[in-house]
Amino acid sequence: MLSGALAGLAGISEVSGAIGQLQPVISPGYGFAAIIVAFLGRLNPLGIVAAGLVLALTYLGGEAVQSALGISDKVARVFQGMLLFFVLGCDTLIHYRIRL
Repeated sequence: MLSGALAGLAGISEVSGAIGQLQPVISPGYGFAAIIVAFLGRLNPLGIVAAGLVLALTYLGGEAVQSALGISDKVARVFQGMLLFFVLGCDTLIHYRIRL
């Protein structure tokens, strides 16, 4: 409840600021990255730190590839999505065995 109140205060301060409205670029996909970090880290504090570093490296690598080779930085996001897909797939196959 306290975290919701603090988030509301942050939203009020953002809206009542100089611009007067929320900007779409205030959070460019950080929520989706947080979901991937939580799944990769297996909700373990040390695992989340390691997964956060891995995702940060993919963001930085995507920017470096974009500037060096002219490839879109969306390639890094595709890699992150595939990473989440494979982690969830492996987790499903580990917990639910197919019976013949």
